[in-house]
Amino acid sequence: MDLVQMARMVFALMAVLALIGLLGLAARKAGLHAGISPLSRKRRLAVVESLALDNKRRAAILRCDGRDHLIILGPSSETLIESQPAPADGAAAPLSVVAFAQKGPVQAAGAA
Repeated sequence: MDLVQMARMVFALMAVLALIGLLGLAARKAGLHAGISPLSRKRRLAVVESLALDNKRRAAILRCDGRDHLIILGPSSETLIESQPAPADGAAAPLSVVAFAQKGPVQAAGAA
């Protein structure tokens, strides 16, 4: 390989990297980067608190779109127990998983 071919390869590599950079800048200016990064979007769903009721069931407070939902998750079903607006000041959720769990095991619909 002579010096001319080596210089040609280095120049081609620099040209390709420059084109990639220009395309990246153009995509950013066009607003195409907003949907790519998972960190830039605001999440709508969050698990506020979770508590195991027994080996098979779990109580959880989910926050979605400004509302808290107390649900029971089982191996074959999900049950919504209570739903209400989330607190505005960011305080602890008004739904009490612990108080609910102390009432005893949940009876599945149709079970005796």
